[in-house]
Amino acid sequence: MAQDRPGSVTLVSALTWLAAAMDLIAGVALIWLYYHPEDLSDEIEAGNLLWYGLTTLAVAVFTAAVAAGLAMGSQGARVLVILVMVVRIAAAAYGLGKIGGTFALQAAIEIPLALVVIGLLSTRRASAWFRGAPAT
Repeated sequence: MAQDRPGSVTLVSALTWLAAAMDLIAGVALIWLYYHPEDLSDEIEAGNLLWYGLTTLAVAVFTAAVAAGLAMGSQGARVLVILVMVVRIAAAAYGLGKIGGTFALQAAIEIPLALVVIGLLSTRRASAWFRGAPAT
């Protein structure tokens, strides 16, 4: 890239790595709870935890992979990060609906974070940087 990376792209890269780390922690915790049901509260359905935990881990690995490409200016990584953030919104909503109110805090962080990432990657300056064109 001939021009400097916009601060919004650097912030999005950091937020994307943060989202991957959050998913990794959440996925491990969900799988652990599945195998240790005695630690579950009464409002959580244990049957959904394994599927949701494994899915969360897969999303974490994928998110980390595209975060690396994003920082290097890959247009494909940009598109994938936006798609991942849409999936994260859907997964957070699903988890909130299927697993219960215990994950309300995670969803309350996850959904706005994903929306901010999408918004920052969609700015005129960020779009121009990914295309390699001068920003206007």
